[in-house]
Amino acid sequence: FFFISIVLLMINCRCFICINRIQIMACLVWLLMGYSAWTFTALASTGGVPPFLSDAYVVICVLALASHAKTTFTDAGSVPQAAVPNERMRREMGTPDQPLSMCSQCQTFKPPFSHHCRICNRCISRMDHHCPWMNNCVGV
Repeated sequence: FFFISIVLLMINCRCFICINRIQIMACLVWLLMGYSAWTFTALASTGGVPPFLSDAYVVICVLALASHAKTTFTDAGSVPQAAVPNERMRREMGTPDQPLSMCSQCQTFKPPFSHHCRICNRCISRMDHHCPWMNNCVGV
């Protein structure tokens, strides 16, 4: 299991060559979870922990890492570059108090409640925050 975690860690971190300051936290999750699963497996092999408890912990670690990978690689709801509202949508969505706007950073249509993420460099619909542990934006 430890070697599988290292391989997945290397895939997630692009083989440690292109790591930037943002990806370090996401890679740290994989490293710590893999190490803790390896530690539980080593404790079970020496008799320090019952084997069923070690097996349950490894299964939970695998499920947690699978969830982390899915969250990391899933689009957070970015606004496509080609998303331009037609005239009917402009009349329905825009009000005199709050007209439809364009994002000043990425020059795309900015739907209501969307925000520009400076780390991802794209507009995210209903963005809550950018999570460094997942290296992805979290939307509502």
